[in-house]
Amino acid sequence: MFISSKDNPKIKRLAALLSSKKHRSAEGVFVVEGVRSSADALKESLEGSLDVESLYFTDDAKNDLEERLGKDVFEHFDNSACFEITKELADKVSLEGNTQGAFVVARAVHKPLPESLSGKRYVVLDNIQDPGNLGTILRTADAVGADGVILTNNCAELYNPKVIRSTMGSICRTDTYVENSFEKVCSAFKDSGICVVAAVVREGELLSRYRFAPKCAVVIGNEGRGLSEEHIALCDEKVTIDMHGRLDSLNASVAAAVIMWEMSKEGC
Repeated sequence: MFISSKDNPKIKRLAALLSSKKHRSAEGVFVVEGVRSSADALKESLEGSLDVESLYFTDDAKNDLEERLGKDVFEHFDNSACFEITKELADKVSLEGNTQGAFVVARAVHKPLPESLSGKRYVVLDNIQDPGNLGTILRTADAVGADGVILTNNCAELYNPKVIRSTMGSICRTDTYVENSFEKVCSAFKDSGICVVAAVVREGELLSRYRFAPKCAVVIGNEGRGLSEEHIALCDEKVTIDMHGRLDSLNASVAAAVIMWEMSKEGC
């Protein structure tokens, strides 16, 4: 189906989903924008790890997607879910300065926190507010093979377009849970025999000397305030990144990456 009118209901819906958390939450979907990210989403869909609802693309974007995924890629999706749009419409709905003209609408991928967790390596994000940090941490968790990421205490919206862009497709490859109650998260870990480790700026065991338990979860706090004393008290142990020079802390996503890398080196 070809769409050229800005008043088309599907275009209005696409624009609303891109710009409004309320609309995304109400429909339980999110939008992936960009050729590379859309290609990753389509590939994940073909492999069964993402439920793609609809595709929007300009003629140039369609050619780019076919170059990346093969000429028959669109044959795997229902024609009623594929919409070719004009470059003008793509520019109108896009949140990026220079859109590539490719958009994928997919079903939400997060899960409710289960009562017990069977993995060995987890990352807990407590009140992380910057979408770029959240997306980067999700991407890093995928890279180091974490078993899951849990968002607590009203983190930034998982499906914010900036988060989706920063994950570079990792949102489809890492189990992600949303549970605002930090207390419930800690309880689930402890009931599952998983050690909960708070990342703190000071007074924790130095990361260079710390040895992670065979099953553990590291907790990263808010960018400006870190973890509250109440939440630190609910954790089993504390770890602090060794710092040199005059710095006393790192960006939340950088700190998370350093700790996740060390955690992954345990080889469990």
